[in-house]
Amino acid sequence: MCNFLKINSLSLKFGDKYIFKDINFVCKSGSVTLLKGKNGAGKTCLLQCICSVIPKHFTPVIENQADIPAIKLSCIALERTHENTFDSQIYDFGFLMQEPDKQLCFPFIEEELFFGAENLKRDINEFNQDYEMLIEMFPILKQTEIETNALSFGQKKILLFSAMILKNPKVFLLDEPNAGLSEEYRAKFTELIRFLKNKGKIIIIAEHENYFDNIADERVFLMPNA
Repeated sequence: MCNFLKINSLSLKFGDKYIFKDINFVCKSGSVTLLKGKNGAGKTCLLQCICSVIPKHFTPVIENQADIPAIKLSCIALERTHENTFDSQIYDFGFLMQEPDKQLCFPFIEEELFFGAENLKRDINEFNQDYEMLIEMFPILKQTEIETNALSFGQKKILLFSAMILKNPKVFLLDEPNAGLSEEYRAKFTELIRFLKNKGKIIIIAEHENYFDNIADERVFLMPNA
């Protein structure tokens, strides 16, 4: 079981400009942390740093010059309760992007929903419990033959979030999860986040609204750097 995730003096720099500097916070197991700030404050970049999208898989271009961000991955650590080693493997994290069309990989619901869990060979009993809960909340998930491009914006987000839950990472990184959703889906997203919190997951949510304030354990405020 993951005990906590610690961010220690983390800075991100593109060229000569800092996106953010000296970010420090700790997320405990079974907690919800909100990243608050206006557009441009670096909320999405911070999520990308935590799950190693930056700098492993994304090199920004600033003024026509490719630059590797000034970031030490050792600043980000996942510590497990029964181990003395740090674990920051990519499969420890689930990252839900703002725009689902940029994240969908497969043409049909079935492939998108089950691919991650099947490849990680998740325990079948735990998988079935989560799957039954999800299809009860979202009956569309049972229609596995439907093409993903036929889904609405909200249904695509629900599909991606459900696939992430079935994959069962330790840390859930949610980038503006309520953006573009109906009030019904917003309420169900909140229900899922409470479910994950009760399971002992670490949830980090980037948002500029105040929708999740009532379930948050901590707030981290990011200010745009000049």
